[in-house]
Amino acid sequence: MRVLMLVMLFLAAHLNLTALVPLQAGQPSPPWWVGGRLIWPFAVQTNTLLPPGDALNTATPLLAIGSALSFLLAAFILLRWGVPAAWFPWLIVAGAILSLALQAVWFTGWALPPLLLDAALLWAVFGKEITARSLL
Repeated sequence: MRVLMLVMLFLAAHLNLTALVPLQAGQPSPPWWVGGRLIWPFAVQTNTLLPPGDALNTATPLLAIGSALSFLLAAFILLRWGVPAAWFPWLIVAGAILSLALQAVWFTGWALPPLLLDAALLWAVFGKEITARSLL
């Protein structure tokens, strides 16, 4: 279970960090053998919730980095890299909330896998009441 949770946390961090370098207009999607748009859900030509400009350019990196950092810190707890274990559920909840906001701003059909991953992480924390101690 610990390995599955680590994979989910690293994947969630990756999916949110791809917002920092979205596919440019006219750029082909990544090849299918590396996951294609499933692992790179953001593209410049997406009609975003916020209009293009300063608000979008400010919100996107803040949400992407905040969610990825939260998920990475939660993964570091499972790797025993000096983050307090008591923070584990709070980091997952914070990461998921920031990720949900990011996916809502950039919503397309490609946002569904990251949203499902966020839902699975939240279900693990609230539904299964998984803690860092139970995974270590």
